[in-house]
Amino acid sequence: MLRPISVFRSAVVLIVITAFNVSDSYSQDRLKDNVGVVFKQIYDYRLLSADSSISVFETERPNHPVWSLLRANLVWWQILSGGIEDDKLKKKFIYYLNESKDKAKNFLEDEDEAAFSLIIVNAFRTRFDLLDNNYLTAATYLNACIDDISDSFGREEEYEPFYLTSGLYYYFMQKAHEDYPIMRPYLFFFPDGDKQKGIDFLLKCSSSDDIFLREESTYFLMRIAFDLDKDPKQALGYVGSLLTRYPDNIIFRLFEIKALHSLNQEKEINFSEKSYRASVSGNPELTVSQKEYFFKLLEDEKKAPK
Repeated sequence: MLRPISVFRSAVVLIVITAFNVSDSYSQDRLKDNVGVVFKQIYDYRLLSADSSISVFETERPNHPVWSLLRANLVWWQILSGGIEDDKLKKKFIYYLNESKDKAKNFLEDEDEAAFSLIIVNAFRTRFDLLDNNYLTAATYLNACIDDISDSFGREEEYEPFYLTSGLYYYFMQKAHEDYPIMRPYLFFFPDGDKQKGIDFLLKCSSSDDIFLREESTYFLMRIAFDLDKDPKQALGYVGSLLTRYPDNIIFRLFEIKALHSLNQEKEINFSEKSYRASVSGNPELTVSQKEYFFKLLEDEKKAPK
């Protein structure tokens, strides 16, 4: 069963890169559109469809690093779907991250894009190693990730994705300083955090036209509200926004159930649980074992103390 990861540990962890500049505007727009299609399929929990789309789209620009990052992202969602003990999935995840990093070095010329690409790869690797209990390796990648994020400060207006990475950094760095005194000597060597500035940056991203920035910032705002601010009502607003766009996303629906559970809203819980079961049962792209895993997550949540 997937072991929970603290929000702080995953604070600077993102999922995958948003968009890259290419040589001409037509190619750039087409690339962004194709990437958007894949993201929507992933958020709709149509993982097999997303995999097929990547295979089709990457033929146009096979050496572009975004496709390897998207494949790593796809494998990550498979890991979250009950594959934490699957060594083949773990190896695929590392392979695609390394492949993306190699391609980025040979493809990306823009300084901001290159920096953001490295942040994504290092953040992804940090999250994976924390999940796999490889804490020393995770610390190495986390340090590299923080270095790249701090180097990007002040360039948010020039490159929108930096609002997401900077926002997460500012919020969680101050939060860590407040809640973990033992870490303060270590945090002394990094730029100061600012929770309100971090929230403002994330809110800005949550209204972005970019699908990845919008959904990931909304997701982190939900986690901050629920896990750290202990405000399930506010968290419910954020997850409701996500579910309006992706009603069949099982992970989002589970967080709605968690928030409703905390608020003792029994009528709404029953409706949400029915929607959850329908999304799991009615998804033709989930395996039997994945469906069993998600049903068990629901049963565990129902047994959890309020």
